[in-house]
Amino acid sequence: MADNVNGGVVLEIFDDGFAADPWPVLDRLRRDGGVHRVRTPDGPPAWLVTGYADVRAGLRDDRLATSTSYAGTRDYRGFTVPPAFGVLFDTEPEEHTRLRRVLTAELSPRSLDEWAGRTPELLESLLKDLDSAGPVDLVERLAVPLPAAVLGELLGLAGPDREALLAWANSTLLPAAGAPLRQARETLQTMGAIVTGTIERTRTADSVLGRLVAAHDRGEMSAEELQGVLFYLLFVWYEVLADLVAGAILALLTNPGQVPLLRAAPDRAVDELLRYLSPQVLATPRFATADLQLGRYSIGAGQTVLFCLAAANHDPAKFDAPSTLDLARKRNPHLGLGHGPHACLGTALIRTVTAATLDYVCTRWPATTLTTESSEIPWRSGFRHRGPLTLPVRLA
Repeated sequence: MADNVNGGVVLEIFDDGFAADPWPVLDRLRRDGGVHRVRTPDGPPAWLVTGYADVRAGLRDDRLATSTSYAGTRDYRGFTVPPAFGVLFDTEPEEHTRLRRVLTAELSPRSLDEWAGRTPELLESLLKDLDSAGPVDLVERLAVPLPAAVLGELLGLAGPDREALLAWANSTLLPAAGAPLRQARETLQTMGAIVTGTIERTRTADSVLGRLVAAHDRGEMSAEELQGVLFYLLFVWYEVLADLVAGAILALLTNPGQVPLLRAAPDRAVDELLRYLSPQVLATPRFATADLQLGRYSIGAGQTVLFCLAAANHDPAKFDAPSTLDLARKRNPHLGLGHGPHACLGTALIRTVTAATLDYVCTRWPATTLTTESSEIPWRSGFRHRGPLTLPVRLA
């Protein structure tokens, strides 16, 4: 469906079925020019970019900013958060680079190596009672609590903060009986309380969070910057990891011949799952800082551009047989976690945790089966993120 706004066609694509199977719609948009005005679920329109080359180039285009200070009044502005929480997106490039450097030092692959060895122990604690539990929902029992457990161990969250983070995740990522899922924006007060409590309880701790708080206390980071960094660590990538783990297990259960390839090359396998599933459908919204051309389309200053990572990851101009899951895929420059200066800072962590989790589940329960048809599994969202709402299995 489509309607007209200010003389232009605006497409209605984000319906209830988009999340489970977005590929036919995205393929059609890519073939039909690749850049389109679409209606967002919130109402305001935006430009949607779907071709791999345009998405990759656009994510590095300095004429397109993540700061809402460049946003106009008519287009989609994204998930509005308090100024402190948006620090990593609203700062000038040099300040953004400085803050990213602080985080990448703590979350680099080298710094994660020692921690990765403790992942099986963490998973054992999380899943210890599932063998005799009968049919279980792995979204509820694994995918949603896993990021909270990981953050608790890796970052050094105090007990009350772990519990609060998990309660937030349960309220926003798990369907309650007879009630719609809460949107993250509805929980901003809760998020703020968790960030504040975390700062107070880790002020003297020898942990990732403790070191970040100490950097603030030494004057190396402002109070707003510290809050923004903690908001990013605790919330921004939580949904991506939960969706990736749940989607990956579903993909392996429906493609069992791929499991040996997972064990042979875990990092390559996770990259392919990121490409194939694309749990992060869209990159952070960009706002045109001036009038510009994007292909044959004119983008006005202040208009919003949404780069579709999912569409780019299934572009046949870049990937052979993009609709096929191939964990041995060698040519795989996917954009599953973004690209350029605003790419996901948790990339190394997400890959490490996902690989360890999939190996654990496939090794401990190699004969696991779904208790429903895969086509009947509901999917959440479909706009900014996508992932199974439930994953009912019988472990064996």
